[in-house]
Amino acid sequence: MKKQGIFNSKIASFIASVGHKDMITIVDMGYPIPKGIDYADLVVDKGKPSFIETINAVLKELEVEKVIIAEEMEKQNIVNYEKIMNTFLKVEIERLPYEDFKKFAKFSKFFIRTGECTPYSNIILVSGVIF
Repeated sequence: MKKQGIFNSKIASFIASVGHKDMITIVDMGYPIPKGIDYADLVVDKGKPSFIETINAVLKELEVEKVIIAEEMEKQNIVNYEKIMNTFLKVEIERLPYEDFKKFAKFSKFFIRTGECTPYSNIILVSGVIF
């Protein structure tokens, strides 16, 4: 049995297959995941798991060189916005209008749907390299 890391087999397998510049999008439970893109639905209840909990778990296994968020998050979800700013201090952070974010997210290789129930709790993680 696996001893640590991500225990969801679908997410663990996907992260292991990610290459440089590949994108994973982590979203709240209301986000419209595009048809045809693979995803893991983690929702067990409203708020569970949270957006930030999920990001922190993924970051234990994924090297990230850039993140993309909706610019609306800063004013309409200040709590998660500040957590993102503090989590990604040494990573490029790009902000897009929400409609542009949704268009860009369609290029993601994989989505992770969380139980988060707050507005604009969505982030694109762009994979980096470990060397």
